Amino acid sequence: MTSLQGMLEGFDPPTTHRADIARVLVDVDLSHMDRPLDYVIPEKLADAAAVGALVRVRFSGARVDGWIVERSRREVGAGTARIESVTSSLPVLAPAIYETARRIASRFLATTSQVLSLAIPVRHARAEKEAREALAPAWPSVECDEDGRGWQAYHAGGALVSRLRAGESPRAVVTTLRPRLRECLFEAVAATVSSGRSVIVVTATSEQAARRARELQEDTGVPVALTGGEVSPQERYRVHAAASLGHVPIVVGTRSAVWVPCSSLGLIVIIDDGDDRLRERRFPRCDALDVAVQRCAVEGTGLIVASCARSVKSQALVRSGWAANLEPTPQALREATPRVHLHGSTQADCEGASGRMRIPQAALRMIRQGLREGPVLIQVASAGYWPTIVCRRCDERARCRHCSGPISMDGGGNTACAWCGRQQQSWRCPHCSGTELRGARVGSARTAEEIATTLRDVSVLESSAAHRVTRELPSRRTVVVATAGAEPPVEGDYAGAVILDAPALAGRPELWAPEEAARRWLNALSLVRPGHPCLVVGTIPASLGQMLVRWSPADYAERLLDEREALGFFPASTMVALDGPSAQVRQVVDQVVREGGTELVGTVVRPATREGEENEVRTLVRTPLPHSSEMLSVLTDIRRSRSARKLPAVKMSVNPPELF
Repeated sequence: MTSLQGMLEGFDPPTTHRADIARVLVDVDLSHMDRPLDYVIPEKLADAAAVGALVRVRFSGARVDGWIVERSRREVGAGTARIESVTSSLPVLAPAIYETARRIASRFLATTSQVLSLAIPVRHARAEKEAREALAPAWPSVECDEDGRGWQAYHAGGALVSRLRAGESPRAVVTTLRPRLRECLFEAVAATVSSGRSVIVVTATSEQAARRARELQEDTGVPVALTGGEVSPQERYRVHAAASLGHVPIVVGTRSAVWVPCSSLGLIVIIDDGDDRLRERRFPRCDALDVAVQRCAVEGTGLIVASCARSVKSQALVRSGWAANLEPTPQALREATPRVHLHGSTQADCEGASGRMRIPQAALRMIRQGLREGPVLIQVASAGYWPTIVCRRCDERARCRHCSGPISMDGGGNTACAWCGRQQQSWRCPHCSGTELRGARVGSARTAEEIATTLRDVSVLESSAAHRVTRELPSRRTVVVATAGAEPPVEGDYAGAVILDAPALAGRPELWAPEEAARRWLNALSLVRPGHPCLVVGTIPASLGQMLVRWSPADYAERLLDEREALGFFPASTMVALDGPSAQVRQVVDQVVREGGTELVGTVVRPATREGEENEVRTLVRTPLPHSSEMLSVLTDIRRSRSARKLPAVKMSVNPPELF
């Protein structure tokens, strides 16, 4: 039958024409629009609109940014929107970075544009011009010992360096020995650079990044690019642009450095992967290891995860066979680690009443012994004077009557809220109406005061996040009281160390507490000279204590991983937290349980934080690791459907860090 459609007014077939088409990922956080859209490339922009370029387009009546992810030439309708301008003269989005961002977005139930906001720095015109006009430097030649003397302390360490030098991409989780870390890092980086490939080294803090960059530049003789959230926006963008052009062989930085688009990436090194500063604060809250694993899958790069402790996540990579396990030989371990002793309930009973003090006589004896040879480190759990105070009558923790934040006390007896900062002039306990307070946990300032009173002929320094000592201290009789992560470097290392308040962290009910305790304590104890004594004060789980004495973080991580598999927790399973109004969360849960083969763990009420707001609920759902992709796919479809219908938002968090 002959169609009469073209004979009727208003029903003429749409006119088409052949044109250059750009597939543009628009920078909007709408789940149902998380896909590239077609835009016509005007003839005047045909040369500038390259794949990866940053462009300006019209979307829903507004001018927004976007990235070209694909180009083609085909028939399009006359009403297809056009690219208005090309913002960047260099491609800012490499295809490998785009694919990595897509994988991270799928894994963490985010949009690709949300992930790219973490990966791509804000454009800086001057930095882009400098990178474009700079001449491509010759690839550096780095000389290093082919035997890998630093890696000889590890089983199969020499094979790791040999494979990197041959252009291969091994993946390994390494238990680092601090005295050998610099040499091992240099040999791995030099082997990779000598094979014509670039290296990214990721650290937790800008201070560590600056030190590693300085050391690598001294050892290799190659200029090292320093980047991260702490450098200026211009410098970060300059490194991003230069790396995409293949001008940067070595990049060192904090967590955002893992996204640097090196054109020939051969190795990613992550130091102390368990540090929470390597996790993004913004959604989707992925960490550097998550990104590195995906870049290994997309680009075929090598990976070295190096830390004194061993995170459960990295141990799961070893157990799955995806990464090799490199541990030091027994001889190298003895030569590079201190001697750790425990002061638990049994040792306290043997000393009598003095053994049950916060700073027992055994700790004072070890401090005095260490001071004969150099400085001594004391690590405490909290900063401040009295960081935790309680009601003297009922022992309930004192909280602010305005915001319910914890109240702390300074050395002068003044109390203030740690959240809102309000002074607490006339506090009254809501449980028993008591008005007197007492300290429940001693902070670093109070500890330093007690040590100075006990050891009057010794200088005492306090270092915490608020009052950080960053300079390298001389090797003299000094007691340094520090919180975790704020220990200042010392010339020649410490002559001894004492860990106080061990149960304050190891005894917490959170699932992550023992792993974090092992990381903090091993990092502090590794600052002590090999063979010198260290003491951990307090009753801690026997398995954690034996790990410290034997210095066997891999075995302990394996034990924690077994426990999580038995409980069905991450990383043995994938758990998603759904936050929002009760009715909306219930709709999502019913659908995902019905379609995704997902188990409902439970629901708790989250009280409103502001007056007039509705109480929200948090529901946890989970599925075994082999079925994670099915559950995440169902949740992605639900997100897109709800976004398209403008339904109330339900926040979805994959493996919430506060739980694991």
